[in-house]
Amino acid sequence: MNKVTESILKSDSIAITYHQSPDGDALGSALGLMLGLRKIGKEAYIISRDKVPGIYRFLPNTEEIKENASCPKKNTHCVIVLDCGNVERISGKIDKSKINPVINIDHHISNSKYGDINYVDTMASATGEIVYNLLKSLDVVMDTDIAKCLYTAIITDTGSFKYSSTTASTHLIAGELIKTGIDFPLIHRTIFENKPLRKLKLYGKLLEKVELFLNDKLAIIAMDKEHSTLLEDNSEIISLQMQIDTIEVGAFLKEVDDGIKISLRSKDKVDVRAIAEIFGGGGHEKASGILLRDMHDIEKAKKALINVLEKELI
Repeated sequence: MNKVTESILKSDSIAITYHQSPDGDALGSALGLMLGLRKIGKEAYIISRDKVPGIYRFLPNTEEIKENASCPKKNTHCVIVLDCGNVERISGKIDKSKINPVINIDHHISNSKYGDINYVDTMASATGEIVYNLLKSLDVVMDTDIAKCLYTAIITDTGSFKYSSTTASTHLIAGELIKTGIDFPLIHRTIFENKPLRKLKLYGKLLEKVELFLNDKLAIIAMDKEHSTLLEDNSEIISLQMQIDTIEVGAFLKEVDDGIKISLRSKDKVDVRAIAEIFGGGGHEKASGILLRDMHDIEKAKKALINVLEKELI
């Protein structure tokens, strides 16, 4: 952490980015860090080739994130990559020969340590926790805008504090953020409860497509490219899928432009991070992701996943 803070203090212009298809932790951490760095006089901005999902546009300053504004500005002194386990998944375009240092801040155990400076705390429930501690070490005074961003980061990556990664420190940090005066019930409602009717109807159609395998311990939902653009965030449909009483692992397969994305969740016994790593993905023990590049055969991807999971579930 000392190396991270020293590099930040030496840098006047700082670009911030995160993983592709950013979730609440990635966006909340990035926006919170950007606002915090500005409070200590830094020119901080976000680079990204991804648009902000509609569910997170309530966060302050999201209008500054321009889709495909992915390259650092001239005279940028360092780039901070948040919540991203490997170079291939970085949303911003970074040329390490032109910018030094690249600071890698993450909480995924599968992180490949690709930065010039790496701070990976696998005990943190969310990258938002790490950013909170980083801003405190820089003597940044929390305001409601920063707190709203970091609280969003934490509640999305902990499933509102229900995942096993949640610790006493997670609750203490959340408490400090609430003390700033944020309307935390409104944040919860905005993220988890305010859904357009068309999205609920889409969830209904997807749940009708649930298939059970391996003695009903594996649930799979597959979505073709035609409908995948309707679903910005996979986490909610996976949470519904995981409520099936017999299953241990849930998988959501979605065809995208560059292949097939697979989101994995586990209830108890299976380390889905290890499963994801077999296919070149990564993440957490209970929640991981895979991108099968240049594959567009959902049935083939499904069979490959079942074959691997058979060893874990039978």
